Amino acid sequence: MRIGLFTDAYHPIVSGVSVSLEILKNELIKLGHEVFIFTHEHPMQIEDSSIVRCKGKTLPMKSMKEYKVSKVTNKQVNKVLEYNLDIVHCHTEFSMGRLGRRAARKAGIPVVHTYHTMYEDYCHHITKTFARPLRFISKVYSKRFANSADQVIFPTIKVKRTFDRYGFTKHSEIIPTGIYLDRFRRINFSDVEINELKESLGLAKEDFVWLFLGRLSREKNIESMIKEFGKLNLPKNNKLLIVGGGPDIELFKKLVIKLNLSKQITFTGMIKPTLVPVYYHLANLFVNFSDTETQGLTFIEALASGLPVLAKYDDNLEGVIIDHFNGLTFNEVSEFRDTFYTLTENKVKFDEISNNASKAIERFSAQNFALSIERVYKETLEKAN
Repeated sequence: MRIGLFTDAYHPIVSGVSVSLEILKNELIKLGHEVFIFTHEHPMQIEDSSIVRCKGKTLPMKSMKEYKVSKVTNKQVNKVLEYNLDIVHCHTEFSMGRLGRRAARKAGIPVVHTYHTMYEDYCHHITKTFARPLRFISKVYSKRFANSADQVIFPTIKVKRTFDRYGFTKHSEIIPTGIYLDRFRRINFSDVEINELKESLGLAKEDFVWLFLGRLSREKNIESMIKEFGKLNLPKNNKLLIVGGGPDIELFKKLVIKLNLSKQITFTGMIKPTLVPVYYHLANLFVNFSDTETQGLTFIEALASGLPVLAKYDDNLEGVIIDHFNGLTFNEVSEFRDTFYTLTENKVKFDEISNNASKAIERFSAQNFALSIERVYKETLEKAN
């Protein structure tokens, strides 16, 4: 098959969607398919004949300055048609998704759509004044776009349930995004490598390290995580390592200074994707307070690394975090303290949960992800013919 993946977020933009698409592209190629990414231009882009870049205008919001929007033109549509695609797979409802859908209609080929982002959780980044009506508009538009596709994929049960509330009734599939599990295995990293990185970050060998890894923005509820960490008054060998960059990193740094936690909380800033796996092995515990995730790739990465997870419960963790087996969840921030001590006070139990972390996650492998998507493509093409 000649497959077109249409997205507004792709490398060098760092996001769960970018990671998901890179994995999908690579694995579909291994299965013998030709894959093309259609996305916007980026000042840091790397030239690749399989990536088709379109011009666009930068969004004015500070937190979304890497993203672009563009008007769908006949010239763009005709450019897509030159690739003689067999199927279009949209990963956005906006510029590139609309381009893919329009090109597919003109070519008479089917459209598969994956709904990645819960836009209602991000409306405040665009406008605080009109956030409420914008949330309503985003729901209506997202549902309408999904209805226009031949097949819809949701990455988690959480996203499907959200669409059920929107009134979406078409057939859909739940296919979790896969990752390269082997990249995160402990066997890939030496004690020397891990200890040298720890030392470079000002961490001692005996420190009990909490890890948050992800985009540093307010909807991730990082502010609550920092405050709750401080409230525990833990021994000084407890350290919180916050890995990643984002629009609100300075806000969180100021909060750490205000709470006098600078000696216990470290920010690394953005790191190279190739270095991400070793950071999981610096830590003893992966922690996340966010309830706006749609894919939760970092949870799976942590588990693949043998790291127990302590997280605020969200539907996307269903079937991922099994309480008292590979981690624990809490429903409200007020429950965090008790949940933390339940997980960590009994060392035998904590070690058992750590040992369980990497078990029962094979369904999240990159290979299984691509095979599931390939099956959907074939079924959709059969229905269309």
